[in-house]
This record gives sequence, C-alpha cells and structure tokens, in this order.
Amino acid sequence: MKVIQPTWWRNRIAQRVIRPFQNCRYNSDFRVIDEEWDTLIVLDGCREDLFREIINTSRFDIYETRMSAGSATDEWTKKNFAGQALTDTVYVTGNPVVSRQVQTAFHAFIEVWRDGFDKNQGTVPPELVTEAAIEARKENPDKRMIVHYMQPHYPFIGYPELRYTTFGGTEEMEVESAKTGASDVWEALGKGFVDKETVWEAYGENLRIVMESADELIEAEEGKSVVTADHGNLLDERVSLLRIRLYGHPSYIHHPSLREVPWAVTGESDEVNERQVSANVENQLRSLGYT
Repeated sequence: MKVIQPTWWRNRIAQRVIRPFQNCRYNSDFRVIDEEWDTLIVLDGCREDLFREIINTSRFDIYETRMSAGSATDEWTKKNFAGQALTDTVYVTGNPVVSRQVQTAFHAFIEVWRDGFDKNQGTVPPELVTEAAIEARKENPDKRMIVHYMQPHYPFIGYPELRYTTFGGTEEMEVESAKTGASDVWEALGKGFVDKETVWEAYGENLRIVMESADELIEAEEGKSVVTADHGNLLDERVSLLRIRLYGHPSYIHHPSLREVPWAVTGESDEVNERQVSANVENQLRSLGYT
C-alpha cells in the first residue's frame, strides 16, 4: 500500500491554493535558452544562498542571480524548452524528469541516467555526466551545450544515513518508506527525524561534489560557460497566503529559496569583459570614498 506523507499533502494543498494567485503576480518570462552562453551547466535543486556559502563566487567573471522559470524540474523544463526546435543545442542530462517533460527537439539529446543510475548511491554520479559532456563536445564542437547534473539534489552522496528509500523497485521503495516513516530527506526533516543543520551540511557537501566534477568540464570548455540551477529547495520556510511550512521543491510555488538561482559566468566574451571592467571601476571608486 502506498504511503502518503504529510509533506506531500502540504505541497499539494499549497499548489492548489497558492498557485493561481502567485501565477498572476510572479509570472516570469526568463528562459535560459534566450541567454548568451556556449555551455550551460545546470545544478539540480541548488539554492542560491547555498551556492554563495559553499562556492567562492569571486572565481567567476560575473556572479549574478536569476529568477528561475520553475520551482521544480518538470515546470522549469516545460517553461524553458517549449516551442521551437533547438537544433543548435546539445542537451546532456542526468535527470530523467527532463526526458519526460522536454517539449522540443535538440541537435542531440544524451540521457546519461539511462545507463548511469547508481542504485547504491540512489542517483546519477556527476562524473558520468561530465564524461558524457566532454565526449559530446568533441563530437559537436560548434553547438551550444546544456549539461544537467542531478546534484546537489537529494539523495546526498556520502550520507547514507539520510537515505529513506531503496531503489530495488516500486514495492520495495514503499515498504522501506513505511518502515522508516519518511519517503525522503525533506519528509524526514518535516517530521523531525533529522535536524535542519544536518540536512544543510549534507546538501552543501553534495554541492561541493558536483562542482568538483563540473569544474573539470569548465576547464575543458572554450567560450562562455554559465553555472546555474533549475530550482532550489525549501527547508521549513513559510510560504505566502497559507503561511504553512513547506519542504523540498513543489511545482508552481513562488518563494525566493525555490526560484532564486545562481548565474555564474566564466569565459571570454566582449560582454563579460566590458561588464567586469565596469564592476572593477565601481569597486575602486568606492574604496576611494566615491559613491
């Protein structure tokens, strides 16, 4: 028998009640495909404040934030890639949700998750995505490329104690969920089985792991690379209207921790150089007392 958990109900109630009001107020037309980049690196489920805490943002030529088009991968995928065929772009994905939701045609669509899912870790290791992306670049040197990693999305590599399901099949997952009393780490957090500090630490370590692998790709790439995320996660934050606490990343919810994502740019371009020079001038003027 399928176990329906309290956070699942909270998320569904929030979507039904809040979504119509938020859609009117926060309808964003930002699409990653319309931005300038040669390689777009998507970190799945990466909060912007987590990124700033774990990653030294000064290493990038430009560090900004963007308001994501979605609060979950399914929504983000549909809103970013619906419409015209993107034959100038190669998509490398470790996330099966992208495969299920994408509504356009790419020059090549490489699904690393099909053969790369590690049952012991419960996820697609980032190094497999990097390897596939580097190979895809060799085969498609003149195409734009999107590389979608699964991390820092749960499950957290190196924290088996925060795993609440196994991956031996649907029935086994349901039995394990019933036994542990939680379906995932967000449910465990909401029910008090684990504290927020522990989850944040594991979440941050997952980000470190994926960025180590993504850095290999960035070093191998030429042109302009951008590191971003499809959405963030809620860790006990309240949302407007209902004022209930939510966890994880329910679709169609507007909250800064879900929608605000990093936009970290590296690589040579006239735009990058011009904006960075302007930023450096402003910083020097402030240090001399000018405002």
